[in-house]
Amino acid sequence: MLIMRSITLKNLATICDTTLEFEKGFNVLTGETGSGKSILVDGLMLAAGARADKSLVRPGTGSASVEAVFINSDGEETLVRREISAQGRSRVFMDDALSTLEEVREAVQGFVELHSQRSTPILLKPSKQMDILDQFAGVFQFREKYAALFNKLKTSYARKEKIGSFLGISGANRELLQHEMSLFDRLNPDEADYEALLEERNRIRKVLEQSVLFQETMEALQGDDGVSSVISGVLRRIHREAPDRTELAELLSQASISVAEACNLVQAGISDLDDAPERLNQIDIRLDDYSRLISRSGGTIQSMLERRASLSEELDKYISAEEELKSIENALPAMAEEVIRTAGLLTSKRLAAGKILGERAVKEMKELNMPWVQFSLAFPPPASPVDIQGRTLDVRGAESVLFLFTANNGIPMESLDAVASGGELSRVALSLALVMADTGSASTLIFDEIDAGTGGETAHRLADSLVRASRSRQIIVISHLAQVASRADNHLAVVKDYMNGMPVTTVSALKTRAQRLTELTRLLGGGTGASEHADSLLGGSG
Repeated sequence: MLIMRSITLKNLATICDTTLEFEKGFNVLTGETGSGKSILVDGLMLAAGARADKSLVRPGTGSASVEAVFINSDGEETLVRREISAQGRSRVFMDDALSTLEEVREAVQGFVELHSQRSTPILLKPSKQMDILDQFAGVFQFREKYAALFNKLKTSYARKEKIGSFLGISGANRELLQHEMSLFDRLNPDEADYEALLEERNRIRKVLEQSVLFQETMEALQGDDGVSSVISGVLRRIHREAPDRTELAELLSQASISVAEACNLVQAGISDLDDAPERLNQIDIRLDDYSRLISRSGGTIQSMLERRASLSEELDKYISAEEELKSIENALPAMAEEVIRTAGLLTSKRLAAGKILGERAVKEMKELNMPWVQFSLAFPPPASPVDIQGRTLDVRGAESVLFLFTANNGIPMESLDAVASGGELSRVALSLALVMADTGSASTLIFDEIDAGTGGETAHRLADSLVRASRSRQIIVISHLAQVASRADNHLAVVKDYMNGMPVTTVSALKTRAQRLTELTRLLGGGTGASEHADSLLGGSG
């Protein structure tokens, strides 16, 4: 349990330099209207991690500061210091080490809870009523778990719809892309392949250009009157008519062999020509395919290959979308079932806690002089429902929460915002705060003039309730009621004076009975009757 031990405020609005010492139980601050009590509340909340506003810096000064000492149940102290410059810059220190607001809030998380006239109207909002119930039921973390499941499911539904719309609308475009991609797939283009085809086509064309020469050469070498035939005839005559001319015969034999080898080379060239037209046709067809794709892809082989990569990427989007859609569709039933199951558990916890909350709130309201009060919780359908497998759910569960109330005998209950007067609403808010004080939420409750408009017997009962709450919590009350102030364990008086034309708020601890008697008499309006009443409130021993 963490409570505030003291707080020192410097240059905060009307406060120059003042320190407030608090006790564990029931603390009360009293003072004239406009004396600066609300500034003290602002200081308390700054110490608990509220955001700073440069307008709080006292005019004529460069900065303001708030220094609070917190103490836990083991007696260990934590010092928090906030510094706010007139330019709006803010620094926070924890145990004299520079820290962040997040670190401060974590250190004093759930420590303080403020209830004021300004915050009371919020009670009329269904969202606030649900927060009160869920805090009482202790299901905030469970609600967050449900909300995460619900949002994940809702996001999956939205994603499914978006993908389905994308696949449906872009169907025609996808067919065009697939057709264009089929052209690339059939060709399977490659820059090295393209260059090799051009090189082979040039080579074959050169071979074809040599075809006439090869034919004429072959005729000259092997024709009836060709070189081979002539050499063979001459060689036969030499062997027959001049056998002694062996050297000549040898040279002619070598010439015959050379002619034969030449014929073989020419024949090989001619053989190449047999397949050349067919191969050239194949090459031209493939190059024509290249040309068509190149012309529609930017004019170069590089731009064509980039277009193929782009097409592949675009088509991959459709494939990925289909795979994602299938995955979502497979997962949705289990996700929806988990959301519905979790919502059901949340509903059960709320219904059980709602009954107890209503009974305890009625008890507290009756203590605050509303003898005929009736109060309960209704659970209408959620405000912004989504249909999930026939169940209407929203991010907060399967229901809303509505406070039903009547303060009059014989008058049926209606929603709190429809029937509660301003005074009744304040007492409802106070009653709920007192009920919540037993839930282990905040260890320090601050009530800022929530008792406005209360008096007489109700004021006494209010004081009884605050005393009862202070047995387990630190209670800090800002009040105009003598009945409340007289019951405090620690009474602080707030006074506003003027110095050099500037307002100055000071706070004094009323330690003696005489000091308290004077302040209670002022609260009661002054005079002999007020003094006697104040004396009776303090026990009548003075």
